[in-house]
Amino acid sequence: MNTLESAFDILQCPSCGEPLAPAEGGATCANRHHFDSARQGYLSLRAAHKGKGKPASGDTVEMLEARERFQGAGFHDEITAAVLAQVPAEASGWLADIGGGTGHYAARILDDRPAMRGLVLDASTSAVRIATRAHERLAAVSADVWTGIPLRDASVDLALRVFAPGSAGELRRVLAPGGTAIVVVPEAEHLRELGHGLKLMRVPAGKAEEMAASIPDASSVVSVPVRRRVELTVEQALDAVFMGPNAFHQDREKVAAVLEEWKAPISVTIAVTVVAFTV
Repeated sequence: MNTLESAFDILQCPSCGEPLAPAEGGATCANRHHFDSARQGYLSLRAAHKGKGKPASGDTVEMLEARERFQGAGFHDEITAAVLAQVPAEASGWLADIGGGTGHYAARILDDRPAMRGLVLDASTSAVRIATRAHERLAAVSADVWTGIPLRDASVDLALRVFAPGSAGELRRVLAPGGTAIVVVPEAEHLRELGHGLKLMRVPAGKAEEMAASIPDASSVVSVPVRRRVELTVEQALDAVFMGPNAFHQDREKVAAVLEEWKAPISVTIAVTVVAFTV
């Protein structure tokens, strides 16, 4: 049985909350909601969008490529190390990477914790296609996790959310007793230097403190700051801008023109807080 087949033990229908079971061509629930599996190896749980506007589509191919280059250059290595430090040494069972993109962080946890299996859930079909190849014990599901996590109550032993929005309450719901959740929250100074001369989205101050204070029924909460100054080329600075939500609001040529006027290397702050809690 592969990892995706095993994941039916923890998946639930995003439309009605009933447990999911394998079915021809994908998955179904007791209320006959059907979801398709893709030939690339992931399951699509994109339920009918109940709110106004379009359902979340997630990151584009260009955003994912920019992020992979930035992470591949090692600029997020300290974040990865801080996340791994909060994973229990004897962790086993299921890891759920919520909004996990290409599975970058999940794959590294699985490398260090051989008793774990992992599941990446992300709105971007481009991301989950990559995640299916990120690790042999990692499965991938396309799902709009902003509207709810399609996992059963108390079903996972480790929940991870890195730079992805969502409520602490939903993480708490899916955690099994004794489970751990790890959330990486950007600070106000994160990449702030790139905002000089550019109208980039700003991170409000105090997000990590707000997250730590909002966790229901946690037996312990740990907050670990990660701060680093990095030197970027113009191309790397462009990737830093366009690997996140700024990509939806900026013109790459205009941003490149501004950055070209700066003197490289461009010094930038990496600033996040890793918040971990157990239940």
